[in-house]
Amino acid sequence: MVFNYPEKPFSYRFLSKINKLEALKSYDLNSVPKSKFLSPTKLLEEYTFFTPERMRVTNDQLKRDYIRNFRDHGPVYVRGTFTVTATRRLTGDDVFTDGWVAVVRANELEDVSVELVLPGLSREDSPYRAGDQITLDGKKGCAAAVHLQKQENDRLLVTAVPLLYGTITTFEGSLASLKAPEKLNMDAVWPIWRDAPDAKVEAGQASEAVVKAVQVTAAPPVR
Repeated sequence: MVFNYPEKPFSYRFLSKINKLEALKSYDLNSVPKSKFLSPTKLLEEYTFFTPERMRVTNDQLKRDYIRNFRDHGPVYVRGTFTVTATRRLTGDDVFTDGWVAVVRANELEDVSVELVLPGLSREDSPYRAGDQITLDGKKGCAAAVHLQKQENDRLLVTAVPLLYGTITTFEGSLASLKAPEKLNMDAVWPIWRDAPDAKVEAGQASEAVVKAVQVTAAPPVR
């Protein structure tokens, strides 16, 4: 049971203690797992009618596949253009304990939001500001869903983490580095930022800096 369900908090702690957890991989564009990319509309169509039990099973599978580096099933990738609504630093109380998380709302369909995890991003100030535009696709991050949360009014919140660690372009145009997490805190709550402000950001509220899409450079392949 422990080896078959590493996403369970007890299993993860035990496997970590005896050094039986495979290190989370950093991929490049040639080695990243091939799988389906779902737009916000497709995400809502796919998951909005799931029962609580089916959603629980799905979330367990998403986390298990991520921890196992997708050796059994491919990721569910998120694609589309999103508007940043809020950001904060990650802490030791979060699932991902180092870096930043950005909550972004889909431009295509406002009923879908993503909390985009930016692991290992070591900077004091936020990489994005409210109103910045982030594009996710097969060349920019390959953001894999690791948790799905149904919200009020049939809305969907997706927790996603890029599999192409490397560098991102911040709101001011500088480069900042990401890196694969060394360890997760599976005792923490999901979604990561439960009380995140998710107010609608109008077009005129973007930061004065030139709005830039996420640009993730390919990380070196893991040997």
